[in-house]
Amino acid sequence: MQRPTAVTVFGILNIIFAALGFITMIASVAMFAAVGTDTKNPVIQLIHDSPAYAAWMRVSIGLGLVASAALLAAGIGLLKLQPWARILSIVYAIYSMMMVLVGTVVNYVWLVQPLLAQAHKKQDAEAGAIGGAIGGMAGGCFGMIYPILLLIFMLVPKVSAAFRPAPNGGQS
Repeated sequence: MQRPTAVTVFGILNIIFAALGFITMIASVAMFAAVGTDTKNPVIQLIHDSPAYAAWMRVSIGLGLVASAALLAAGIGLLKLQPWARILSIVYAIYSMMMVLVGTVVNYVWLVQPLLAQAHKKQDAEAGAIGGAIGGMAGGCFGMIYPILLLIFMLVPKVSAAFRPAPNGGQS
């Protein structure tokens, strides 16, 4: 059976998104390390002031590193038509969708609401805080696109069949 184009495309995309995930985690660690420094950045200040949000950041950074490693492995495995890579891609897609939903709720509760409350008290930056909240929620929706597409394509019968051994012992 000829390799479906979707397998190659998603193998490459998995590798690219894994690399972006590692870069994002490095940036998150750098931002997290800035917590506790004297800053005018309200997000960093909220991390410093909220042990629960700081704990969420630590957990999500660790999970993000593991997820990025899994996505990288799945991408390489897809390019080599390894059956486990398709399964790992499906697991990653489901995990990623759940994390987007949980992350959106956590960020709304521990980040957006406190920022809006601060902006309301100051009454000078409310529009910016509202815009940031809307942008954050839209970003969460955008973050669902790739995992949904990955899941859909990994479940397509032609893609699924490409990962099954040939009926005549592997010879074409």
